Amino acid sequence: MPLKITKEMSSHLIKYVRTVNFSFNAFDSRTRSAREVMRQFEAQRLVRANPKLKVKADVHSRPSAPEVKVSFVDGTDLTFDSQEYIAADMLMDIWRAAMKLDDEFELEGKNVEDVA
Repeated sequence: MPLKITKEMSSHLIKYVRTVNFSFNAFDSRTRSAREVMRQFEAQRLVRANPKLKVKADVHSRPSAPEVKVSFVDGTDLTFDSQEYIAADMLMDIWRAAMKLDDEFELEGKNVEDVA
């Protein structure tokens, strides 16, 4: 059975995400997953959970591949060529990276709230 991320879990894990940058051509069908991930990251529940989160979109008319870049509080980045992913897979990879950070912070006795 695949891992299920509840609303409570995602509201906690979003605190480990610092910025999410989207770059895509709005009229290109390859951008569906990037647009869906952007829609989900702009949800009020996640915005309330992490008011420091910066969601930036570069919507252009270039024929370049859509890209999603996620930066975490520890300085690591996760970049997706989103034409190769469905939105659920991208989100699951993001949540897994955030879970790993959550575990590391817990083992080190750190709190994500204390990270600037």
